[in-house]
Amino acid sequence: MMKRSLLTALLVPCLLAGCQVNNDHADNRMTVSLKSNNALEMSPFEVNNNIKGKLAFPIKHQQQSYWLLTSEEQGILLTDEQGQTLSHFAGSMEALDWRDNVSLAGKKLGLIATSNKENGQVLILGLDWQTLQFSLLMTIKPSAAIETLCWYTMPQGHTALFMADEQGKVSQRIVVDGNQQGISDVLLRDFVGVPEVKSCAVDDKRDALYLVESNIGVWRYSADPEAELQRELVAATGEFGQLEGEVTSVNVLDNGSLLVSTPEQQGIWIIDPAQVKSAGFYPLKQAQAVESAVALSTEQGLNIGLFDDESGGYYHAKIDITLPKGTATHQVFSQVLPAAETTPVGTSGDAADDPAIWVNRQNPAQSRILATNKKRGLMVHDLQGKLLQQLDMGRVNNVDVRYGFTLNGQTIDIAAASNRSNKSLSLFAIAPATGEVSWLSDFPTDLDDTYGLCMYQSNNHYYVFVNDTNGRFQQYKLNTNNGKIDGTLVREFNVASQPEGCVADDNSGQLYFGEEAVGIWQVPAMPTKSMPVLIAPLADNFVADVEGLAIYQMNKQRYLIASSQGNNSYAVFALEDNNRYLGSFQIAMDLDKMIDGVSETDGIEIVSTPLGPQFPQGLMVAQDGHNIMPSDTQNFKLVSGSMIANVIQGWITE
Repeated sequence: MMKRSLLTALLVPCLLAGCQVNNDHADNRMTVSLKSNNALEMSPFEVNNNIKGKLAFPIKHQQQSYWLLTSEEQGILLTDEQGQTLSHFAGSMEALDWRDNVSLAGKKLGLIATSNKENGQVLILGLDWQTLQFSLLMTIKPSAAIETLCWYTMPQGHTALFMADEQGKVSQRIVVDGNQQGISDVLLRDFVGVPEVKSCAVDDKRDALYLVESNIGVWRYSADPEAELQRELVAATGEFGQLEGEVTSVNVLDNGSLLVSTPEQQGIWIIDPAQVKSAGFYPLKQAQAVESAVALSTEQGLNIGLFDDESGGYYHAKIDITLPKGTATHQVFSQVLPAAETTPVGTSGDAADDPAIWVNRQNPAQSRILATNKKRGLMVHDLQGKLLQQLDMGRVNNVDVRYGFTLNGQTIDIAAASNRSNKSLSLFAIAPATGEVSWLSDFPTDLDDTYGLCMYQSNNHYYVFVNDTNGRFQQYKLNTNNGKIDGTLVREFNVASQPEGCVADDNSGQLYFGEEAVGIWQVPAMPTKSMPVLIAPLADNFVADVEGLAIYQMNKQRYLIASSQGNNSYAVFALEDNNRYLGSFQIAMDLDKMIDGVSETDGIEIVSTPLGPQFPQGLMVAQDGHNIMPSDTQNFKLVSGSMIANVIQGWITE
């Protein structure tokens, strides 16, 4: 058993780095009843002939039970329920994971991922159920020896593979394109996992990846490549948890519980990650050092495949247990796909924030996307996402545009941005013919932190709303003074907690703004003493943080779109129908275009104006908090307004 001082030395840096420890685990070893008088019988396979195995994987196809066995001498074996070999694929195999009924070229196959110990390659095999024959579909050559691997069936229908190597690096790549039903090889992300990794498993229904660190326990990550990279210690060994000695394998059961092997205890554990204190331990008769355990749920209970590293034999055991049904945690939303993406920002970390769309009224296809890099300044892109200009103005956070401003006898379009470097509002001129952006001036505010921003235009009067992280709002009227533009403060109001995103509807004269932990408020956009009204409180599908806001017009109806950052979605409200919530959509990856989906969005913008043949019903732009496939600095995704219109129309006609 690991000494407490050593385990503490390992866990404390983890806590300082931001990973989590499930409090349900600590100091609870005495609450677990070891069922020593109910030890499980281990029955050997007839195939046991000193073949140096590693894993016994029970599977089922069309009500018929089979076993997949890995062998360092014989490769992959497919056996019947009694252990008689039906087929094999030669090699020196150790790790293995399985998914059934994967569609490839119009045919349903069993899909196997395995690692060849001799050459270090990862092999993707297909199992044809009609012939019971294996076929090699793909070979992956990792840079370091793979210790474990596991499949993940993504919500979009793609099949992805996690691989963890001897250096602790984890890579996630799409192997089967669920849309094209073909083999793919698309790297989604790499990240640092755990040292001494022994096993991995994925819970598809809950988007959870589990990694075993042999001398610590079982860690949980999000399997979603768009999610923030955090980990939680689910089950610990030593004095911090129930497990004793080395942890060597983890397997996910149908209800989300974990089957965990601890060879030194000569048994296996069943652990509900949500109720770790109720974990059950099952001793195994005849066990010497059971290194791996994989279970198949049946009507009679769990059929478990075991490999005993000490004896070198395959075994199977049964547990007469009925597991409670688990519930899936990921929400299912409508999906739209990105049409393009902008050049990644030139600054690492949380940098990209808020976009605005400037419509070129002379040539809509030459419109521009203004976007902020809140560590550097303002960027200008074309409708293909190419970076055209970069104005290094400081920590520019939010940006918005309006049209037809008269300055020194010339008509220009104008952009305003909140500048956190000098607590000011930065103003920019946009040339109506070319879209070229140039800095005009800054004028100061007395806010502590100029944060969220939006503009409002009423006839020839132009206003800028800006808020502070402390909930304070200010409204400035733009004026010309000696050939320059400055602002006059015309209104102030407050909300109780942090706001950011806002949008003003020039046609209706209403301002909508988000209070991140509360919901969406509405108030007249013209200076008034009217108090804001909460029109869209947080709900099950509309969650904190409320970030970017934008208005889309379709068939003379207005729809308010809000970034629901906490679940990577966009909520839509029908403004003409008493602000009724219609539904939510997500921006998913487009594997054909090699554009990843969108997560943790800050700012959004949308216009319904046709912008040429590429965007005949307008354009939505959304900040992407995690730019992957491959990993890069943050950027913005472009979505055709036609996709947004189709989703809204579908909700209306339901």
